[in-house]
Amino acid sequence: MAKILLIEDEAPVREMLLDELTVQGHQVVEAANGEEGLQKFLETEPDLVLCDRAMPGMSGYDVLERIRGAHPQYEDVPFVFLTALTDPRDRASVDHLNPAAYIEKPVDFGMLADKITGMLGKGRGTA
Repeated sequence: MAKILLIEDEAPVREMLLDELTVQGHQVVEAANGEEGLQKFLETEPDLVLCDRAMPGMSGYDVLERIRGAHPQYEDVPFVFLTALTDPRDRASVDHLNPAAYIEKPVDFGMLADKITGMLGKGRGTA
């Protein structure tokens, strides 16, 4: 079972993803915004992060930038952006931070499960 940090500011979306990830057998830690997400990341040291790209205050980009910049020991933790932003320039603007994936909303749960399995199958988070 993997420990997944889910950072999503929209409660209905967060609850839907929480339910799906729990059914898939994962332990899920929730955060409602970027600031809370960064704090929970450092407290829980998750196996994988699913994070909304655009949030008020600290965006998903800001969260990943802080993790990659100030905490390089976590560079192997897969960080997945969830986003409704479909402009390819948005994806290109975060490539230098090496996100593990960039998944568009609405999320296809089958595809999400496959991506998570693939990322965690690379040696981290499987138990």
